[in-house]
Amino acid sequence: MTENTNAPYWNRSSPNLDISTIINGRIQDHIRKIGPSMLVQVKAVHAGQASITGMVDVQPMVHQQDKQGKPHPRQIIHNVPYLRIQGGTSALIIDPKPGDIGFIVISGRDHTHAVTTRRPSAPASFRQFAMQDCVYVGGFLNNGPDQFIQATDGGWRIVTPGEVSIEATKITANCDIETSGDVKAGGVSLKQHTHGGVQSGGSRTAPPS
Repeated sequence: MTENTNAPYWNRSSPNLDISTIINGRIQDHIRKIGPSMLVQVKAVHAGQASITGMVDVQPMVHQQDKQGKPHPRQIIHNVPYLRIQGGTSALIIDPKPGDIGFIVISGRDHTHAVTTRRPSAPASFRQFAMQDCVYVGGFLNNGPDQFIQATDGGWRIVTPGEVSIEATKITANCDIETSGDVKAGGVSLKQHTHGGVQSGGSRTAPPS
């Protein structure tokens, strides 16, 4: 095959390769430079207050490899915004924890200005598809939780080893409520409260009205 010195990306040291193979190889080289979305593990959490979402430091779980197949761990990516399920001023706040496994989604351009200002902004540089321009979405492949809210065919199930605190101006419940424990209102126990001014005997008080 005659060497074509005008052919783009021509590898003159491999005269037996055709132009299509060479161009495809160059395209593959460029594709490999694009930061891929991948599984990561959370190394540190910089949780924000309830008013703003925080950041995480993550390490990609898929190593790089050299031509001999030797793995090389990737560096930690710092200050990555993480997902919060939110609409307007309503949100479900569950901050990530160190050790969590999740996924990073890579931005096509440098999104530094957009992250810091939280407004539509011009790219901070000409950087494209870089791994530091990513957001974290969790979690995948994690262990079973100790506390959770689960939707079942029979209804909603809430499990926690701690206490449930509800802050509201008013709670309305149009349903029966059953509990094996006590219920207190204004410090008065439903199970332990007494009625004064009642003469001892076998009579019962009237039902509530």
